[in-house]
Amino acid sequence: MKVLLVKLSPIESNDSATIRTIGLAKGLVGLDCEVDYLTIPASRTHCVTNSNHTESIKIIRSGNNSAYDAVVKQNGRLKKTIVGLLRKVYHAVSLYDYTYFIAKNINISLLGGNEYDLVISSSDPKTSHIAVRKLIDQGLKYKKWIQYWGDPMTLDITDNSIYPKYLIRKIEEKLFYKADRIVYVSPFTLEKQKELFPVLEDKMTSLPIPYLEERLYTNGDIGNKAIRLGYFGDYYSRVRNIVPLYETCKNAGFELIVTGNSDILIEDNDNISIYPRVSQLKVEELERECDVLVCLLNITGTQIPGKLYHYAATNKPILVLLDGERKEDMRKYFDMFDRYVLCDNNEESIKAAIAKLIESNRKYEPSAYFEPKTIADQFLQLV
Repeated sequence: MKVLLVKLSPIESNDSATIRTIGLAKGLVGLDCEVDYLTIPASRTHCVTNSNHTESIKIIRSGNNSAYDAVVKQNGRLKKTIVGLLRKVYHAVSLYDYTYFIAKNINISLLGGNEYDLVISSSDPKTSHIAVRKLIDQGLKYKKWIQYWGDPMTLDITDNSIYPKYLIRKIEEKLFYKADRIVYVSPFTLEKQKELFPVLEDKMTSLPIPYLEERLYTNGDIGNKAIRLGYFGDYYSRVRNIVPLYETCKNAGFELIVTGNSDILIEDNDNISIYPRVSQLKVEELERECDVLVCLLNITGTQIPGKLYHYAATNKPILVLLDGERKEDMRKYFDMFDRYVLCDNNEESIKAAIAKLIESNRKYEPSAYFEPKTIADQFLQLV
């Protein structure tokens, strides 16, 4: 089967959506599919990592957004302030990022006249879906088109645009036009999307996120030493509440490493190390030092952080801090995989979960549920 995967962010990026998409591509290749991956050039503004998972994928690069590049490459003391202000204004008046202009100008000649059995457009960015629609308008030959969605559009809790929800809903519905299937990464997002777009519910489904590869560590006996937890990701206060984890570790003396951007200030102390967002190589180094990996769920919304699935590639315990209005439903969902240690996002529950984890000293293995070939096979069953 010949597959075209379209994702308008650099394939070298280390964000969760890219890792998810490369994981899917790797699984498809493992099932003897021929995969073309349409992406954009990386620039120095992207957090980039070298991946050894793309050797069997044909990478096709579009042009870049020259106007955007010209702005972000400006030098001077006011650069960060000006660029930050421009980004804030742009995201207030646009539902898409700078790749919108790349998507609108995408040219089918990039594909060299190839025909495809399956086309998959992967967001974020949501402009990946626009790019495929443009290619179809130019005569792209294909049999089925699956849209692979991370965050939804109307219900995106991180949306900062000035547009009313009813208008965003109309724009989102238009994006679905011509897609044969629509796949979400969260079953809870799927439920909400079916309610929002009942006429399209038969096209919609959800699948878990694949990880890239197993990561096995030589773990010690956590019952015989000071336990060290690691939280690697952003923690803006309107999205995730990291305070209970921080206070638990500060008061109970557990070691904690935190990396990521935020709008709140939490301070280092003797047992807690706080870093801003760091490179993927640094994250891997810190991850190796930790006994427990922590995944913090969102305060609102239906989305599941991709790290929850990526961590399942390791043999380390994964502590999931349940939060939000759907936390009990999510508890039942995660229990199905028998891979996670679950607790509420408050000090008492976190402390009890850590104590239980230390006492049980259970040995964990990478989860077979989220292997790339497993998820890719489920994708192909949709065709």
